[in-house]
Amino acid sequence: QFAINGINTFMRGKHDACVFPLTGHPPMDVEAWRKVFRTAKEYNINFYRFHSWTPPEAAFIAADIEGMYLQPELPFWGGFRKTNNELNAFLMKEGDNILETYGNHACFVMLALGNELNGDLDVMRQFVDRYRAADDRRMYSFGTNNYLGSRGQVEGEDYYTGCRVGADKDTTFRTHIRGSFSFADAWDGGYINGRYPSTIPDYAGAISECTIPVMGTEVGQYQVYPDYDEIQKYTGVMKPWNLEVFRSRLEENGLSGQAKEFFRASGALSAICYKADIEMAMRTPGFGGFHLLDLQDFPGQGTALIGLLDAFMDSKGLISPEEFGNFCNSIVPLAIFEKYCWVADEAFSGRIKIANYSDRELKGQKVRYELKDSKDVLLGSSEFTSDIEMGTLNDLGTFEIELSAVRKAEKLTFSIILEGTHYRNSYPVWVYPPAGYPAVPGDVLISERPDAAMVAHLGSGGKVLLFPDHDLYEKMTVGGLFIPDYWNYRMFRGISERNGKPVSPGTMSILTDPRHPLFNDFPTEFHTNWQWWPLVKSSRPLILDKTPKEYKPLVQVVDNIERNHKLGLIFEFRVGSGKLLVCMTDLRKPGSVPEVKQLYISVLNYMASPDFDPVQAMTAKEISDLFSSGAKGRQISGVENISY
Repeated sequence: QFAINGINTFMRGKHDACVFPLTGHPPMDVEAWRKVFRTAKEYNINFYRFHSWTPPEAAFIAADIEGMYLQPELPFWGGFRKTNNELNAFLMKEGDNILETYGNHACFVMLALGNELNGDLDVMRQFVDRYRAADDRRMYSFGTNNYLGSRGQVEGEDYYTGCRVGADKDTTFRTHIRGSFSFADAWDGGYINGRYPSTIPDYAGAISECTIPVMGTEVGQYQVYPDYDEIQKYTGVMKPWNLEVFRSRLEENGLSGQAKEFFRASGALSAICYKADIEMAMRTPGFGGFHLLDLQDFPGQGTALIGLLDAFMDSKGLISPEEFGNFCNSIVPLAIFEKYCWVADEAFSGRIKIANYSDRELKGQKVRYELKDSKDVLLGSSEFTSDIEMGTLNDLGTFEIELSAVRKAEKLTFSIILEGTHYRNSYPVWVYPPAGYPAVPGDVLISERPDAAMVAHLGSGGKVLLFPDHDLYEKMTVGGLFIPDYWNYRMFRGISERNGKPVSPGTMSILTDPRHPLFNDFPTEFHTNWQWWPLVKSSRPLILDKTPKEYKPLVQVVDNIERNHKLGLIFEFRVGSGKLLVCMTDLRKPGSVPEVKQLYISVLNYMASPDFDPVQAMTAKEISDLFSSGAKGRQISGVENISY
C-alpha cells in the first residue's frame, strides 16, 4: 500500500479533466485552487488525478497548503511508438519541465505518462527510467489505465492504476478493481450491475499477485439526469447548448414536467452506486485506493453528467458531505453481509470491519451496532470495545440479529457507530414475512400476450395480469439495467456497435410513488434501491410513447437524454369494463429470491383490493398497438473519441 511518513494511507481520489465552465481554463491563482481543493476535502477526497494534463503552479501551492496529494500527467492519450521521434521528444521534454518546475512541492507524489496509453512498453520504460534518475522523490507509473487494464502490472512501475489487473477471460469479474464498466468493456457492466447485491465482494483476489500498490481508476461513471436549472449558471465564456438540446428533446416527447423527478431519481441511485463502489475498495485488504469519475460532472465527450456535484463543483443536493463521509473517509465502519433482502424467519448476520487509514490507533474504542425499523424502533443492538489499528482493515468479528419481530414487509436500517467520534455508517435491509408462492385470485387471468382470450376476459369485466413474453416484444422494449447508464449512452452505444459488443439498455432508475397502494406489501422509495435489483435486471420496460401525454406508469423507468422514451415497468389501464395491470418482469418464478416473491404478493393483493381502479382508458386495439408499434424512431449516431 501507499505510506505517508511510514503510515499506511488510502488514496480517496478525484479525477480532474480541467472543467472550469466560466473561464474555459484553470485558475491561475492560489486562492481559487484552495477553494477547489477545500470543496473536494468536504467529501474527504485526499488525492487528485489530472487526466492527461498538468495544472499551473498555483494548484501545487494550494495543494501543499490544503494537504492534497497530486498525480499530474503528461499531455498524452494515445500510443507510444519508437518511430514517433517528434512526439516522443516533445513529451520527454514536457516531463523534464514538469519535474523541474514543480518537483519541490510536497503534494507532487506521483507522475503518470498519460491516459489509457498503448504501444511500446520499452519506450514507456525509457521515459520513467529517465524521470526516476532525475528525481526519485515521487512514484512513477507508465500511465493511467494503460491497455484498458488488460496487461495489469508491468515491470518498472512504482504503482499501478487501472480498471482491472489483467484481461477478462470469463464473466466472473475476477480481474476487476472497480465496480462498474461500460458494456463495451466488460460483461454486463461489471460487479454492481452484473452480480446479485451483497457487501461481500472485494478485489483481494484481483490484487493478490500484484507487488506494487494498486489503485482503481475512473471509478463510478454513474449518470445523473440533467438539472436544467443549471443552465442559468453558465454566465461565462462557455454556453450550455448541450443541455438546451436535451431539454428540447424532452419537450418533444411530452415529458418536460418530469425533468426534476428524473434528476432526483437517477441522482439518488447514483449516490447508492457510488457508495457501493467506494466500499468495495475500502473493504479490500491491502488496496491502494481509487479515483472517482467523478465527484464532478464532465460536460464534454457527449456530455457525461456523472457527478454528485455539477460542473461548477456545486452540490446537486443529492447527498450531503456528511453522508458521503460515512463511506468515504480515513476511518470507515463496514458491514459485511451476503444480501440486502431477508426473510423474517432468518437471522440477519455478517461481520463488522473498520478501515482505519487515519494517523492514529483507536485504543479501547467503543463500537455499537443496531438494527432499527422504519419507525426508529430498535430491533437489536450490541456494544463492545476493541483496539482498532491504524493503516489497515480491522476485522472486529461477527454480528447476528433475529428478525422474527418483523411481522410485515419492512425496510430496516443497520448502523455501525464508533462512540465518541463522528464515524458511523448505515445500510438498508429489507425483511419480508415467510410465505409460499402466492395463489392467484380467481377473478384474475394471467396472460403473456394481449391475445383474444385476454380481450374476452377484459370484455366480461375481468381483471388481467399481463406478463409479456420478452422474446415477442423486444423491438417495443428496452433492456433491464440496474445501475444508472455508464458515462453517456451516445458515446458507448457507438463504441459497442463498432466493436460488436452488447449495447447498454441505457436507463437510469425507476421512478414511482412509494405511497401508492401497489406497494402496501413491498416497501420502496421513489427510486431504485437494492431490493429492485433482480426485478429490474429481469425486466424489459415497454415504450409507452403512444399513450396520452399526461399518462404516467405506476413504475416508470427513467430513460437517457438521447432517447427520452416514456418507459413502463408496471402500468395499468381500464379496458372497457375490465382492468389490466402489466408487469414487464415475470414474477412467477418459484424458488426465486424473496423480493421477487414479495412484489408478486403485493401486486396480487393490490389487484384484489378496491384500490385497483385504473383511470386511463384504452381500447383493446390501442393495447395491441403498444405491443406492436410503440416506439418512435430516432437515429442516434456514435461519437468519435479523439485522443490527440
